[in-house]
Amino acid sequence: MTPLQLRRLVRIAGGVVVMVAVLAAGAVGIYFVLRAKDNKTPTSVPPEVTVGEGTLRGEWVNIPKYNKSFAAFRGIPYAQPPVGQLRFKAPLPPASWFEVRDATKEGSACLQQELLSKKIIGSEDCLYLNVYHPQNSSSTWLPVYFFIHGGSFLYGSGSHTVYGPDFFMLKDVVVVTINYRLNAFGFLNLDNDAVPGNAGIKDQVAALQWVSRNIHKFGGDPHSITVGGQSAGAASAHWLSLLSGPKLLTNGVILESGSALHSWAYNEDNFDVALDLGSRLTNGSTVSLQDVAHLVMELPAMDILAAAMSLANERMYANATQIPFATSPERRNPLASRQEPLIRGDPESYILTDSMGTNPIRMLMGMNSREWLASIYLHGWAAHPDYMRKRIKNLVTAFPKSVVAGHDTARYLNLNNAFTLEQAVDAVYQQFFKDNATDCDDICVFKEYLDHVTIGIDTNRLAELRVRTDRLSAPTFVYRFAVRANYSTSPLLDPAQAAGGAVHSDELGYLWKMNRLQQDIEGDDLSSLTLRRMVDIWTTFIKHGHPEDWENRGSWIPNEFRRKPGDTIFLNIAENLTVREEPIVGKSSPFWLDLFQKYRDYKST
Repeated sequence: MTPLQLRRLVRIAGGVVVMVAVLAAGAVGIYFVLRAKDNKTPTSVPPEVTVGEGTLRGEWVNIPKYNKSFAAFRGIPYAQPPVGQLRFKAPLPPASWFEVRDATKEGSACLQQELLSKKIIGSEDCLYLNVYHPQNSSSTWLPVYFFIHGGSFLYGSGSHTVYGPDFFMLKDVVVVTINYRLNAFGFLNLDNDAVPGNAGIKDQVAALQWVSRNIHKFGGDPHSITVGGQSAGAASAHWLSLLSGPKLLTNGVILESGSALHSWAYNEDNFDVALDLGSRLTNGSTVSLQDVAHLVMELPAMDILAAAMSLANERMYANATQIPFATSPERRNPLASRQEPLIRGDPESYILTDSMGTNPIRMLMGMNSREWLASIYLHGWAAHPDYMRKRIKNLVTAFPKSVVAGHDTARYLNLNNAFTLEQAVDAVYQQFFKDNATDCDDICVFKEYLDHVTIGIDTNRLAELRVRTDRLSAPTFVYRFAVRANYSTSPLLDPAQAAGGAVHSDELGYLWKMNRLQQDIEGDDLSSLTLRRMVDIWTTFIKHGHPEDWENRGSWIPNEFRRKPGDTIFLNIAENLTVREEPIVGKSSPFWLDLFQKYRDYKST
């Protein structure tokens, strides 16, 4: 009998660590199996876990200063590599392995061009996840936080260098971070069997299913999984809470600066994007969708990435509220397709068709106070005010298309489409720029306007739609993050440029251990205080279904109790924590909500 066979025959009683001494050829081998109830494993012995595909050997990681360690299992395959004929297809279950698999190194990031350095990193073989479990937990099964990284569906990974779990480990939460396919590889959609679409979201579903099956082996509770994400990751997490399959595996959802409803998160122009990509792959030739399908299956990955990033950069520069490679509809006939559709309509239609009717899901959601200010400097707009004035005059290039109901929502509401996007743009121009009577000039107004149209108004609309479901079994807690201090993550802005609060992604440095930040959760400055507050809020929501704001003694209540339409009950996270009941996007909030409603009130006769 081999050591592996013997290890698989070991019976675990009471969830304790079992040592099996194997005498073979005069040598002694000692095997440790980390089980769900193990809380006394010595850190000198690497932790091992046997999952459905085989045995994993991780490592213990010490958290300096806090006398705490956690087990880290990295680079776990949750699907087969999506290469060759599996490119663009829904992920298939991972293959088994027969020797102990080294799980101390992360798997490759998915193929991408990094945002700032412009370096090409990663590979197509990238469907890996990481699991972290705190040592010496007093609980047998711990709640699980399944986190999806952001990055405009173009960049990023679940790497511990950016998403270190240390602070969650201090609070006894099991953490899972994942990689998923990005850019064209994850979001090109021809809506056919060759390129069925939404591969990146299907990766996330496969990862969540793998976690649901195996997380108890790591000490996690499969019945207490909170799915969360930031920006594009928040949009993804929201989709997982709307879709019928993954929704049943989800106990709660955390959305940081994004949702499936946000304009940039969903794209009905997927065929136009595909034809543009095909043209770029053929030096400007006119191509058909069939041509595109052949090209992207046959060409080297680097060629596809180069064309995809050229397309993405050009289109995102031309339109500040659009991401070309994002979620999109799969409307093919499922009975005639070998690839089952996943996202069959626009996100608003999922909400309106009572997506919360079964297994209602609690939500913690919010935004930062100056979300899109970083992008103004990233794209160089701040140095070219004349360019921003051109954008104002051509406002459709910075307009949230979510104002006008999507195809499926319009059909569900029986709308007659009496109003056009151009009419909506004109109404917004009149409101913000033509009738501007503030002390703020047009450039100043435009910067605030971008905060609203990229993040704020869709965050507000989601909170409003959640209220209308009137389901207190699935409460909605809303926050606004307004701290910019030492652990803020944006590398682009100095304090003067970020005057007024936190920019997009700044909150991440107050939740995750990051290699480039010297974070101290026990310090006495604003940065450390905010870190403690944020980790407390997130982990109490993950554990109990409601966030704790100890400083306001329970006054942060679900938004479903708000007293006036258009107002939002939210926790304002600044130097002090205050609970407010007011429009979360400022005085323009009623205008936006009225505009949304106007474009949904005109029924066909």
